[in-house]
Amino acid sequence: MMLPSNTSHPSAHSVNPVPLPADRFPVFFRLTRFSYSQMDHQTYRCEAAIYHDSMSLQVTWEACQPDIRLRQGVLVRVCWTRHPYCRNGYVRIGRLVLSETPSPGFDLLATVPSGWVKDRSLVERARGLTARLSAPQLHLFNVIFWDGRRFHRFLSGPSSLNGHHSGPNGNFRHSIDVAERCLAMAADKPRVARDLLILAALLHDAGKADEYTYDRDRQRFEMSDRGALIGHRHTILEWIAVALADQRINLPEEQRLGLLHCLTAGNGAGFLGIRQPASIEAVTLASADGLSGKSDLLLANASDDAGFGRYHKHLGARPYVAERAGEAKLIGPEAG
Repeated sequence: MMLPSNTSHPSAHSVNPVPLPADRFPVFFRLTRFSYSQMDHQTYRCEAAIYHDSMSLQVTWEACQPDIRLRQGVLVRVCWTRHPYCRNGYVRIGRLVLSETPSPGFDLLATVPSGWVKDRSLVERARGLTARLSAPQLHLFNVIFWDGRRFHRFLSGPSSLNGHHSGPNGNFRHSIDVAERCLAMAADKPRVARDLLILAALLHDAGKADEYTYDRDRQRFEMSDRGALIGHRHTILEWIAVALADQRINLPEEQRLGLLHCLTAGNGAGFLGIRQPASIEAVTLASADGLSGKSDLLLANASDDAGFGRYHKHLGARPYVAERAGEAKLIGPEAG
């Protein structure tokens, strides 16, 4: 449901108010705009734009004091009036309330505005993945990303500065790609915890949300102090530890250990105390992660024509393409 977007102030002289069924609205919305103006020495007029995948609303209310915690990107609940109605493009409500306590089963990806992720197919693919998580796993995901600023950084930031998936939404795109590759690899394997594999894939580079920071003056992403000193692997472990300590997440011990093993295991670094991958989920994640990153670099640096493309230091070579762009390849008897 998309209500009219009209920036004029609601007026008592407006005609034909439209009744709205408040019981059909989502529980939480993403706040995309908030402003207020003083009407008199006791009253402020507040206006906001709120987003959910099922509807976008412009709302207005009056308050003795505006809530300055309401900033762009936070999640809010709507306190409806007894008979909410739309007038001049604005829905008259009681007020907006900042939502500070994560909801275990809420679909966070339903509150991603197009300004955060323009490619809506990415959001739909991610929603298909989180829909396969168990209730405790989704609860953990929500607790980690309930902070709107962190969630925005995860969705909008790159996966690297000069390597794979380095553009806008690169880290989000890479995480989805890794999760989908993991499921494809595990399709014919028995005793794979596919839901845990999805969660590990979505979280494996999530700490990069704090590893890079956007320099508005230079209009580019740069390494943050945390990224230079700590790194994304330790950052996600901090987030998980805080989430499990602060919220009652009923994640079984074996799944908690399995998730942490997936996020920390690695080859050839035993002298640092890093364990070798010892589960099918950890092995699958490592393979899918490497394949996703290298495939993105190969495609980004490939030539449009058949032959060698551009050299990239992370590849250590120039990618070779056997076909011209858009060239059909016949397979079977017809090829002869």
